[in-house]
Amino acid sequence: MKYAKQGNQDLNVIGPEDSHIFLDDEKIGESFIIKDVGFPKKDVVEKKTVRIEKTGYAPQVIELKKGTNKWIWGNFLFLLGAPIGFGIDYLSGVFESFTPLNIRADLIRDEKYKVDLNSPTQKKYKAVLDESSKIPVVITYSNLSAVNIEKLDEKGNVIPNANDEYTSIFQNQSNVKTLSPGTYRIKGIYQTSRRSGNTITTYTAKKAGEMILTIPGGGAGAFCGLIDKEKKATSFRFIHINEPSAKSLEGFLPRAQLSNRIAGSCDGIFGLQDLLTQ
Repeated sequence: MKYAKQGNQDLNVIGPEDSHIFLDDEKIGESFIIKDVGFPKKDVVEKKTVRIEKTGYAPQVIELKKGTNKWIWGNFLFLLGAPIGFGIDYLSGVFESFTPLNIRADLIRDEKYKVDLNSPTQKKYKAVLDESSKIPVVITYSNLSAVNIEKLDEKGNVIPNANDEYTSIFQNQSNVKTLSPGTYRIKGIYQTSRRSGNTITTYTAKKAGEMILTIPGGGAGAFCGLIDKEKKATSFRFIHINEPSAKSLEGFLPRAQLSNRIAGSCDGIFGLQDLLTQ
């Protein structure tokens, strides 16, 4: 997966907790995924199939159909550049696109259905997770301020200097860090801003929050800040996507970008009330 390439098409799938997500019968993630699916013009197969499964629910199947990329019409907003832009888009394979690219699963109860955890694609996916279990994960956060992340040992004591700020060759990103797998305590205050016309309103929780959780290895993740409106208290949710390309510079830069993109999706991944009642 190359998240840094220009012209990628991201498939976003939001499934229920503990759900399994497949693309063309290959497992690509659980509960939530961001996946580059390419363009139909570049692929032999002109359609793709997404399937979401969860034990106790009937599987949901969605077909990604081929259609015209809506951004192609942007070339015609500037008439002088239209022929050139249109030609570049056509030759580069971005003239056509898959749709839909944003899917929120709505599974129907089926007590008899059980996910096959021993299928070849399940075993392949687990092998990827096992392989990256000792690789650091790139993380960031959204809707949070005054964030403090500490790694804990088996007795619950803080391990000093256990996480590093991520520094790219282009810029410093103090909110992006690399964490080795293990148990962590995160503290922070929910804070977010909303624009209405020319007015920007900032919402801040009265009480800070604290959470202890186990962080898996590999890939990218984000801490999503939430607020309990009645208690005015901060709550957290950690979202993790395993990224197979996790070696050296080639894998690290895309993972840092992916963590920021996960953080940007925090508000849309889980409904606030749904999350706080889980």
